[in-house]
Amino acid sequence: MHVKEKSVVLSLSTGAIRGEASDGVFAFRGVPYGDRAQPGNRLSEVKPPSAWTGERDATAPGAVFPQAPSRLANVMGNGIDRSPQSEDAFLLNVWAPQDAQRRPVFVFIHGGGFLSGGGTAAWYDGERVARESGMVVVTVNYRLGALGHFTDARDARGANRAVRDLIRALEWVQEHISRFGGDPASVTVGGQSAGAYYAWLLGVSPASKGLLHRNAMFSLPALPPLAPEDAYRTSLALLDAAGEQDIGALSVTGILAAQSQLMRARARFGEVSVGFRPVAEDGLVPDWLFDLPRAAREAHVSSSLLGFTADENAAFMAAAPEVVHATEPQVKAWFETSFGADAMKHYAAFAAARPDHTPYTQLVDASGYRLFGAAAREIASAFATAGKPVYPYRFSVQSRVPNLMSPHCLELPFLFGNRNDWLDAPMMANIPDETFEKVGAEFRLGISSFARTGKPATLSGATWLPFDVAEPRIADFKDHGTSWMAWHPLLAAWRLP
Repeated sequence: MHVKEKSVVLSLSTGAIRGEASDGVFAFRGVPYGDRAQPGNRLSEVKPPSAWTGERDATAPGAVFPQAPSRLANVMGNGIDRSPQSEDAFLLNVWAPQDAQRRPVFVFIHGGGFLSGGGTAAWYDGERVARESGMVVVTVNYRLGALGHFTDARDARGANRAVRDLIRALEWVQEHISRFGGDPASVTVGGQSAGAYYAWLLGVSPASKGLLHRNAMFSLPALPPLAPEDAYRTSLALLDAAGEQDIGALSVTGILAAQSQLMRARARFGEVSVGFRPVAEDGLVPDWLFDLPRAAREAHVSSSLLGFTADENAAFMAAAPEVVHATEPQVKAWFETSFGADAMKHYAAFAAARPDHTPYTQLVDASGYRLFGAAAREIASAFATAGKPVYPYRFSVQSRVPNLMSPHCLELPFLFGNRNDWLDAPMMANIPDETFEKVGAEFRLGISSFARTGKPATLSGATWLPFDVAEPRIADFKDHGTSWMAWHPLLAAWRLP
């Protein structure tokens, strides 16, 4: 490695890359981890990157994979729009402490409902995390939506390009991260939302064994993988929406337009619409992914960290007037569809957990519990029973935006500590800097110490114990500090007393 003023040049087996040095941290942006195996085929699998001559510029923001505007722009802002888009965005970013030698590695996988986002976006700038923790931080892109999951056959193999992209990126980490001062034998994969889904999948898939050693899931959605026949039907529906028979004949704009049309057609009151996602495939995406006792037995990570925000689904509902102003009969009808014979028992339990409840908050609480909260509790129980430590948390810092509360994605700026990259994010408006710094320091320490040692630490020195079925407790990050509280087994688990 050659350092000159604010420039740093590193030689990899594929060629030299030139990054930037900033306050003791080296940053390399837009580093290739792969290429399409068949350059002219957008459905191609990924292969290791081709070599290049000369110095590759790794100082500019890298592209992200093609995507339509995010449905959560009203929560997260439009920061992703500053990133160029490319079908060949097989790129990752690396931040490494200047004196790093065999440091633990934290690989972060972005969310976006399997449709949007990008690890090379400024939202996920890892400089502060690398500086504070001493870890090497990696953020990664993967193919999105139809470009990542379209299949033109009833066989699942062609539908899991996004999963294979991520495995290729983890292989790149094993091959190259020691050049940045990282330890390939100490890799934690963390992810948020769809990224949490991949972090969970990679922790149990036989195909990724040995590529990661711990995983951290921020807001893991409990969605079984699609059956191959369902993935095929979804792909046919996309072509029908586009008025075409061959995805290769469509422009990127046409694909994204058809994808958006398909998502709108599948939208349902009180539900978070998910279209394309991983597909069950032997040896790669287990069909038992959410058979939790089996997943706990099969998991090849040594420890896990798992959490959610207090009001997850407010992010998807706060900007929808028909949901915010829903009537009690409408919401009770949704409960009857969702919970069957026990609907009113569930309705009463959620109402008791939030004394100032409204029909809107009932829908936010119950739909969020079904998608995120229930699985978190069940995963913790299954892993604890299997003798594998899981460290659960809830992130309860409150947005200052009406009806948004503590929404999906709110923990991300606190995790990366980069408020300036979230200046247009409505969810961050008017949160005091003191709260941001205090909660962020506590949250980052918990996550980074877990990634370094397998056990999260606290600023106060209090012990964060793994989940215990006999005495279930959960860490709760609030505006005024962190506490541990009993995690009750049924619906009150979502709104802790």
